[in-house]
Amino acid sequence: MHSVPESLYFLPTDEPERKRLDLQNEVFRKALGNSIVFAPIKLHAGDKVLDSGTGSASWLLDCYNTNKDTTFYGIDLKTDIFPRLDDEQKQQIHLDAGNVLQLPSLWTDSFQLVNQRLLLTAFSKENWVTALEQIYRVLVPGGWVQLVEISECMSGETSREFYAMCRDLFSKRGVLNNCTDHIPKFLKDAGFDQVKAQRYELCIGGPPDSEGMNAKARESFTGANKRMLSTVVTLGIRTEGEYKEMVDDLDREWESNAQSKMIVYIFLGQKPLATDDDK
Repeated sequence: MHSVPESLYFLPTDEPERKRLDLQNEVFRKALGNSIVFAPIKLHAGDKVLDSGTGSASWLLDCYNTNKDTTFYGIDLKTDIFPRLDDEQKQQIHLDAGNVLQLPSLWTDSFQLVNQRLLLTAFSKENWVTALEQIYRVLVPGGWVQLVEISECMSGETSREFYAMCRDLFSKRGVLNNCTDHIPKFLKDAGFDQVKAQRYELCIGGPPDSEGMNAKARESFTGANKRMLSTVVTLGIRTEGEYKEMVDDLDREWESNAQSKMIVYIFLGQKPLATDDDK
């Protein structure tokens, strides 16, 4: 058995993080047109879906609620913030500790869809390559992967300074910078066909809109930034006071600039159908 590298992920796993992830899921669902599955696939009874890095399982539960005859598997390195499932949900949903860098051999050719979202703080270049190779292996021929990742923030000078600091943080942690620039090639190198990238702009600026979604988006991202404090200080990138001031300035910039946007990409890839030569 190959050894699995220690996780590079540096956000905590606790009750405040569960609440933040649930809010983030609401924001993404609304911003992306209330869509849950972006791959051109219709799920049927008996199909299997894997949610990699499931966190609070909010995406998985949304997908389950519209596909209750499908079987769902959610994995994460830590299980602290998994939801409690009722008896009906337990029939179709299986949550467990797991690592996308080393998926069970019994899962080969098992899943019609694999979802993975916002693991930009978790993977080195080598991790991304391994993760997509593992996802490719566990998909059935003709199955799809969908990846959702953040690219950049479009706002003002404070945002540019903050994300320059994040690039320094990622480099010191060994995390791949600008993963959205590399994912299409990683997918193709893993063997995926039909590789596509869809770009979205998620508004985080200005006073609350009619549904308050821009304010909720800002709260979600600012919450994530605040939770990076320990890692930033430990690596000597900023002092505690400097970092807190920067995060507060960033939040004010976003609120004051109605044009502030987070750029989000959805990547799709299909495992080729088996040919006679493969059988």
